[in-house]
Amino acid sequence: MSIKHKVLTASILLAITGTTATTLIIAQRDTGADAGNAARSAGAQTANAAAQRNAHAPAAHATLQQPFADASARSGATPQAQLDNHPAVQRARELLQADKARSAAAHGLSGANADAALAAESYQPRDVIVEADGSEHVRFQRDYQGLPVIGGDLVTHAKNGLLSSISKTLDLALGNNGAAPNAKLSSAQAIADAGVHFAGRFLEQPKSRMVYFAKDNQPKLAYEVTFRGLNKAQRPVHDLIYVDADNGGLLGRDSRIYSAESTETSGYTITRGKVNITTAKVGAEESDGRGPGYLLRDDKRGGGTTHNTGGTVVDLIFGGGDFSAPAMFDADNVWGDEQMSNVARTGVEAHYGVARTWDYYKKFYDRLGIFGDGVGVQSFVNVTFSYFFFDIGGTNAFWDGDAKRMVYGNGDYGVSNPVVAIDVAGHEMSHGVTQATSGLLYSGDAGGLNEATSDIHGTLVEFFDNSPKDPPDYLIGENVNLDGTPLRYMFKPSLDKDADGNGSFDCYPAAGFVDEDPHYTSGIGNHFFYLLAEGQKVPKSHRKSLLPSDLVCNGTTGLKGLTPVVAGQIWYRANTLYLTSQASYPDARVATQTAAQDLVDRGLLKASAVKTVACAWEAVNVGLPEGSDAARCKK
Repeated sequence: MSIKHKVLTASILLAITGTTATTLIIAQRDTGADAGNAARSAGAQTANAAAQRNAHAPAAHATLQQPFADASARSGATPQAQLDNHPAVQRARELLQADKARSAAAHGLSGANADAALAAESYQPRDVIVEADGSEHVRFQRDYQGLPVIGGDLVTHAKNGLLSSISKTLDLALGNNGAAPNAKLSSAQAIADAGVHFAGRFLEQPKSRMVYFAKDNQPKLAYEVTFRGLNKAQRPVHDLIYVDADNGGLLGRDSRIYSAESTETSGYTITRGKVNITTAKVGAEESDGRGPGYLLRDDKRGGGTTHNTGGTVVDLIFGGGDFSAPAMFDADNVWGDEQMSNVARTGVEAHYGVARTWDYYKKFYDRLGIFGDGVGVQSFVNVTFSYFFFDIGGTNAFWDGDAKRMVYGNGDYGVSNPVVAIDVAGHEMSHGVTQATSGLLYSGDAGGLNEATSDIHGTLVEFFDNSPKDPPDYLIGENVNLDGTPLRYMFKPSLDKDADGNGSFDCYPAAGFVDEDPHYTSGIGNHFFYLLAEGQKVPKSHRKSLLPSDLVCNGTTGLKGLTPVVAGQIWYRANTLYLTSQASYPDARVATQTAAQDLVDRGLLKASAVKTVACAWEAVNVGLPEGSDAARCKK
């Protein structure tokens, strides 16, 4: 296989693999002293006033499609600068401190020793959700001895001032009187030790910072070393490798890809025919000298824009690419035509996919935009890619989390379409939602859960759109390749295996995952979701090649589903409220069963739904964490 062919194959996989949502994109809380006590007091008064208004406002009726619709505080709705002053956050902090004090007493700590140990740990709020029944969910990033704890994030769940539970993967063991240990390794040595685990080509000088890494229930002093380069599959990567600050041993890794007046009109797309879109009518002063007309800007959905890069080239070795192009413009608001090669059709399809993804999250989860802040994102189409400056085409697309933008390749003649299919947009943008909520890391089980979350929501966006031109299914990226070969199959993930045996997992291995490709380990989450949504039912497209028994790992029969909408609600609630950054598949089982029980308690699901969730997990060989008393499929 030629280098060009290998890189092209990698690029095709990248079309849906996109981004690893590791970097927290939410703006950091304003901790500066410049604002002064008066500003903080005003913020607290505003937050308390809002809470009082919400407390006395009539609650809207929750429905299965919108269980969050009556929440007095949505995910992402509270600006970061106001989170510290939110009453629910203040209550959660007090509850955490009380819980930690009880833990200190249980460990025999008292007096100054206890005070020092307690002071060593602090919590920075990331998000808050207050539901109409008074349930409060607060997500915190945890710091220990002034350093961030990777994998130490947690979510408190409380009601009526009482702590119900805490979602976390690290139960911090108190001790050492809060004294900070000293690193034995220098930064330079840590970079050298971490470099052994970076099997790729460097694009820039590595960097490091001191952190704690959540390992074996005790924060371990570590270096986080950042590498930008190209991995063995010739994919641009941005790896975060964690090494022990004492001996340079590998602790873990994470990765991410390096990578007006509204008007209603219609436009032609590549795969969905003629669709309705929202554009912005502008004068000459807003069109960058192109005269009065219309922009591909959606002011009804946060001002998201779509841009034609003119074929800008992003090199897989050296990066680059010009993303300064203004939003696409048309003088008469007629977008695209019958010619498949018209770049306007590519822009329209990308614009439409972003809009439908926005509408999907708003309708089903009351979420306004990827980050919950009501702000749209930029989409850039007509991008090509090179390898050492040799053209390898445009079969690629990714979500650039740092820049908050979508990048769509223009496809390859005779091989693939421009990579703007609706499930691609839904998949990639959902990485941003994961970044803003659970923050799932991109390695081990968490990496598979991260990718599965994007596959699941990308599929549900396709179901939500329900186009007769592209009937919804459980195939990922089936409109990317011209021959219709999907990138992944949710109902039988292993169908994507190549001639060398590389591909997705159907069944969860007993030892879990460590270094496997998240695009393959996502098969467990995708497989579970299909069974939860549809049950043990073979899709029409594969009834000649598969039997119901081929869809499960444990030999079960007659497994029933809950419908895609219900399954989506359970998964979204689990991801936003209960999963944390280092969650495993067994953790995800508990999280989804808890989420299902929440919906049962609100009268939105039958009690049997929790068992259905348990049975779907057991059908892909995912058990419960050790010591868990969560429901099992069969008693």
